Amino acid sequence: MDKDFARLLSLKDTMTPWALRAVVTLGVPDLLADGELGVAELARRTGVVPDALHRVLRLLTARGVFTEPAPGVFAPTPLSRLLESDHRPISLHPWLDLAGAIARGDRACVHILEALRTGLPVYERAYGRPVWEDLAADPTLTASFDTAMAARATVLAPAVATGYDWPSAHHVLDAGGGTGTVLSELLRTHPHLRGTLLDRAPAVTAARASWGTTAEGRRCAFTPGSFFDALPLGADVILLVSVIHDWADEHAVAILRRCAEALPSGGRVLIAEHVRDEDPGATAGLLELDLLMLLVYGGRERSLPDFRELGERAGLRLGGVAEAGGGLSLLEFQR
Repeated sequence: MDKDFARLLSLKDTMTPWALRAVVTLGVPDLLADGELGVAELARRTGVVPDALHRVLRLLTARGVFTEPAPGVFAPTPLSRLLESDHRPISLHPWLDLAGAIARGDRACVHILEALRTGLPVYERAYGRPVWEDLAADPTLTASFDTAMAARATVLAPAVATGYDWPSAHHVLDAGGGTGTVLSELLRTHPHLRGTLLDRAPAVTAARASWGTTAEGRRCAFTPGSFFDALPLGADVILLVSVIHDWADEHAVAILRRCAEALPSGGRVLIAEHVRDEDPGATAGLLELDLLMLLVYGGRERSLPDFRELGERAGLRLGGVAEAGGGLSLLEFQR
């Protein structure tokens, strides 16, 4: 077979992504965590048809997700370990579970043609309301979204905590900080800092319950609210971790204006995001995320000039830019 034709066939693969989501949703990686099991037993425990499950597992075994040490018997691999719900430090389970918020957004992507014709997100076409309204209306979806964001934040938190001049700061407001994974790490690493966590009420309530009584929690105010409304005063640094890419330009500028309003003279806004490189060959994964942001949230991944322009429109000047590892950049804006 022509190699270009074979490559295109691999790019068009639809079965592997959904097979992965199916086995995660059924809990197959968890069932195999302690060792091998036969397909009949796996089907019995998950309530599915053995032959159908066998087909899915054979495909994923061919992709290296599982092994098949004997016919019809499957066992875990390092890849499947990452799909176990309790894998540490990070699990991909909340990102692939079809009952959760992230995979729900993935399913909306079948309407990509409409997004191309309108330039607008298509989540509402799939579910009848925009993504943020949909999450707010369903506590289960909200919790799954917060879990997925916390898992991602676990990876980002050390880079944020060590990649910036935090000794010069006194009080940091983490706006849109979810359940506070990054902020708690920041306060743990820098005991002189005080913090304020601001996000939707369910996320802030969960944060207060999980770490509010720790040493870090005693130096933190837990404030339900929106970064589109007036922000709490008193912070000299406002932190936005993976927030701006969720929003179209006009909304991103509105968020940054709220930050500028809440800061004293000389205050800083620190944006932690992946900055899009202009070389598409070097950023294929980020370009895929860029498209997902359009389809689900109406947001986008941005280049450094894009961020600079947003800041200027909000009355903020881009200062230093630091690479924090893993492709994450820390962009400091000054009021």
